[in-house]
Amino acid sequence: MTIFPLHYSKANFMKSYILLLVTVLLTNSVWSQSNKELQSILKNLKVELIQPGVISTSGFEFGTSISPDGEEFFFVKGITGFRRTAIVYSIWQDSRWSSPKLAPFSGKYNDTNPYFSKDGKRLYFTSDRPTLILKYARTNLWYVDKIQGGWTSPKLIEDIINDQYEIVYPTIQMNGTIHFVSWSRPGSEKGDIFKSQLVGGSYTKPELVDELNSPMSDADPEISQNGEFMFITSQRNGGLGHYDLYIFKKLKNGKWGKAINLGSKVNSIYMDSDPILSPDGNTLYFSSDRIEVDNRLSNPHTSYEMLVKSNEGIYNGLMNIYKVDISRLLEYLKNETKTN
Repeated sequence: MTIFPLHYSKANFMKSYILLLVTVLLTNSVWSQSNKELQSILKNLKVELIQPGVISTSGFEFGTSISPDGEEFFFVKGITGFRRTAIVYSIWQDSRWSSPKLAPFSGKYNDTNPYFSKDGKRLYFTSDRPTLILKYARTNLWYVDKIQGGWTSPKLIEDIINDQYEIVYPTIQMNGTIHFVSWSRPGSEKGDIFKSQLVGGSYTKPELVDELNSPMSDADPEISQNGEFMFITSQRNGGLGHYDLYIFKKLKNGKWGKAINLGSKVNSIYMDSDPILSPDGNTLYFSSDRIEVDNRLSNPHTSYEMLVKSNEGIYNGLMNIYKVDISRLLEYLKNETKTN
């Protein structure tokens, strides 16, 4: 509430009110104009399902990572949703991805969140496989190194980044910095994004990245190779549905700027998550359990056979893998001079 002094006349009040109103309208007009191009870019994004029937199937697929040379495509296959998971891979052959195979180091335990190092020589992932360190959480960060003809046996990162709290969805930068998500650390019961830096060959104690987090669940960080952009999925207010994908631009002060929702072409009323960039950084891969044609009212199931066919289809409400060209969006944000 604003309290005006007793000598403040009605005429002066009206002049100030009109001035304030004009200022607000002009500000909103400038803001609207500055975001007009951004909204146009977001509305024209074209989302594509990754190889229906091969990569995206009637099963449960999510969590991708592509090797820096673009030749290998790793992702997660859920056997019973998120409760049992295995890492699989596909090879780029004849201008398409080959039929997936089980990764040689996966299948026995719940393995998820594969992530290639920037040089392609190491693949990180999270797993509930047992460790000899009793204080560690159930889910920890592991890695395999690339060798002639395959991969090494999984190795646990025995460092401070693995501790009594869970770690999921790691993103590793060129300098070794790891961003990840936890739902079990103190104060992060709804899911928050943390980072740990590699200093002198060892990881620092994980710290909360305040500007990326909200009062709701925030997860699945993915950072561009130059460190200029960050993608996450979030349940924060203002979204379209269950989880939405957002992009942040790094500010001059080193902090992350305003969260930008990727819009209704990328996001849906369903779960949209697992953002991962292509090697050149121009394509965003993500997972979604969206139902492309939700026509229950106009085209209801009229037989058991129809119901079974729908459940066995690709758009049956289980996670699939998509991609979208974001090169124009990134170019716009790079050239944007206004700091939000």
